[in-house]
Amino acid sequence: MAVNDRVTLSDRLVAAYNLLLAGFWIALLGRGAHVPWIAAAHGAAAMLPWLLSRAARRPWGVAAALREAYPLVLLGAFWTELDVLRNAAGPGGYDHVIQLLDRAVFDTHLHEQWMPHMDAIWFSEAMYFMYYAYYGLIFLPPIVVALQGRHAALRDMTLRLMATYLTIYVVYIAFPVDGPHFLHPPHQGPHTDGLFYRLVAAAHATGDSRGCAFPSSHVAGAVTIAILGWRWFPRPVAAVLSFEALGVVGSTVYTQNHYAIDSVAGIAWAFTVQLLAVPLLCRAGRPPGRASVPPLPELAPAFRRVHTTGGVS
Repeated sequence: MAVNDRVTLSDRLVAAYNLLLAGFWIALLGRGAHVPWIAAAHGAAAMLPWLLSRAARRPWGVAAALREAYPLVLLGAFWTELDVLRNAAGPGGYDHVIQLLDRAVFDTHLHEQWMPHMDAIWFSEAMYFMYYAYYGLIFLPPIVVALQGRHAALRDMTLRLMATYLTIYVVYIAFPVDGPHFLHPPHQGPHTDGLFYRLVAAAHATGDSRGCAFPSSHVAGAVTIAILGWRWFPRPVAAVLSFEALGVVGSTVYTQNHYAIDSVAGIAWAFTVQLLAVPLLCRAGRPPGRASVPPLPELAPAFRRVHTTGGVS
């Protein structure tokens, strides 16, 4: 299958995000020698769709798959930049607002109560496994459909994941919330001897970004993958992805990385983006006369028709 469209909606979404980030950095001119260079880099990166439109079309293979999925590779860089941007913007944040909201909704702070009451290593390891498995959960399904040569599925997954993450990143920039992971000392107990506890700690040590607690991107991303599972995979696979997404919803709170309201907001964010924002974006960007991929999950029929269903542009 040849790649039919020179510029995809994912390309345009990444370009728009680069332009927005260039604007944020321009607003911080004078905060450091690196600021104008980062702003210029984002301005240049916004030209990527124009450059890709000049690229030769290729039959479906590694090069074509990378061309479709390259935005997912950029997520790591965009995530790391959020911490740099937070430091350049200076102190401050909205944790006090989210703490009040969290207590108003749950009548307590669940992240403070849950682990101290259930820190037995057998339970904590299950929860930390769920939290750690998130990193594979996000990227494994796109890799699988790429290896299967399912062009429409890969394009759809890339667009929907980027829509979830990039919009939530904008919230982090405009409304930074550090979360309990940065503000409060963690609970100490037998759970600290666990393998997955240490793996999560090591992952955080490699680089974590402040100001990125509300809504939880872990939860929003995991719920998005669950939706995509029902959309593009058989039901047993979708059920596994959904179970892991539920595990992420709970483990983000249990591990004291997020307020409970962060997880609730992450769920709401994922469904809002996938069921409302992305379909609107697809309709706005679809050439006249071209059929679109249905906006809602289709369960097993979507998997059976995957080689005949058109992709989103």
